Amino acid sequence: MRKSLLTVGLAAVVLAAGSASATAESQPGWRVTYVSPDTGYDDFGLYDVAATGPQDAWAVGSRQQGAGATGALEHWNGQGWSDVTVPGSTGSFNHVDGSSPNNVWVTGATYNGAQMAWHWNGTTWTSTPLGAFNAADVAVIGPNNAWAVGNADEGSDTGTARHWNGTTWQTVPMPFVARRIAAASARDIWAVGENADQPLAEHWDGTAWTSVELPQVPIPDGQSGFAYFNDIVANSSTNVWAVGRLYYGSGGEELKAEESEHNQAVLMHWNGKKWKLQLGPDGDFALSASPDGAGGIWYSTFEHTFVHLAKGGATTTEPVAKTSDGRQAPSIRQLAGVPGTSTVLAVGEVAPAPGDDESWDALIEQYH
Repeated sequence: MRKSLLTVGLAAVVLAAGSASATAESQPGWRVTYVSPDTGYDDFGLYDVAATGPQDAWAVGSRQQGAGATGALEHWNGQGWSDVTVPGSTGSFNHVDGSSPNNVWVTGATYNGAQMAWHWNGTTWTSTPLGAFNAADVAVIGPNNAWAVGNADEGSDTGTARHWNGTTWQTVPMPFVARRIAAASARDIWAVGENADQPLAEHWDGTAWTSVELPQVPIPDGQSGFAYFNDIVANSSTNVWAVGRLYYGSGGEELKAEESEHNQAVLMHWNGKKWKLQLGPDGDFALSASPDGAGGIWYSTFEHTFVHLAKGGATTTEPVAKTSDGRQAPSIRQLAGVPGTSTVLAVGEVAPAPGDDESWDALIEQYH
């Protein structure tokens, strides 16, 4: 299912990232657990992560060397991360999800821009064209049930989805273009997006996608601004979180930027009956989110932090961990929680190390 990952052992595996002391490892916190080794690639970043259990996890992204690029796929087998080569993967991988070790889907594009979905059945990879469709996210519910949301073509504002029924990817209309998707069950799926100035949500009830009314995100009087969602987490049918950004500013040139421009995290919660809005403190906003294993969520922010929002409402903040040579990810691309535990994984990339070949490196961090 969406945004799940391994439970034990991962914190002990550190590839090119150094290791913390046994005492430090025993204390809950965020730590860097993987930095890609120097392979001569110009850039290597990870964009999404998912898992089906303690011995089966996947992280996807892309590597670029010169003018060429290829989809990057890292697999966790319970002992360590390793590169996986997928036939025909030249281009990029953007999203991944799976329901079991024998049912994993990856979406992305080939070198010539063709939109594709790759399927892992536990033994081999096969590819299926998605046609004129740009996948923004993917959710896998079961062998005969997977969803990819996005838009019909580059720049299109027509919402559409592709649904895997076990045989083919069928086109399903949506009220708007979705950015992210999360499933509580096969008949209880949420997707989020944006319009010109307010966030949007839509729901699948097993028959059709319909728009859902949300609380209005307030823009202060005399200010211009907008709000949108970046991610959604479905802990259960009565516990869904959507996170994103509120931006507003006066636009007055006579004011300093920090005085005239404001960002806040937009946090909306669904309790099974209605959506409720709350806003984070001024100065930062939410990028990606995942379950915390106890009914709450973790989310990453633009200003290099992780925020824990517990089920009871308590909020704590921790910095994005730095690599052993002092590098910090400019942003965390995606989070993944471990069902039934407090373990969470984060993926992204870090800027070049001092004195290296100026290549960006893939990064994995873990809270445990």
